[in-house]
Amino acid sequence: MKYLSKQAFLFLLLSLSFAQLSCNNDDDTNDNSECDEIFCTLELRSITVFIQDADGNPVALDAYEIINLENGENLPTFSSDEEFEAAQQTGVYPIAGDGTFSINQEAELQIRGFINDVEVITSNYMVATDCCHINLVSGATELILE
Repeated sequence: MKYLSKQAFLFLLLSLSFAQLSCNNDDDTNDNSECDEIFCTLELRSITVFIQDADGNPVALDAYEIINLENGENLPTFSSDEEFEAAQQTGVYPIAGDGTFSINQEAELQIRGFINDVEVITSNYMVATDCCHINLVSGATELILE
């Protein structure tokens, strides 16, 4: 039960972080007229990955990065040290959330996790946005560090 409480706490922190990056329909770079009549839910979605060791214990990474493989850009991860510490305790790390990309886009992302400046885990993801939210298209949401 204690583990679930930590996950719930992390989810709340991540949701609040991504609230700062909420959807913006002022983007004129895409023709999003099909979204004009769509009513979106007020939920804020995020895609996370649970990194665990072979015994199922959360892995505390020293650092990690999310890279957009199309352009090599590093995506923002946390807005505070407390959020990163919560992720280290629970092993749940965000990949992307609502507001990370414009509507109706796809992106291939890669997470790279480090311990003692050594890359210990790498995994690729395909994400897509619709008129309202981000969705995971492919990629493992549970990773085991061996």
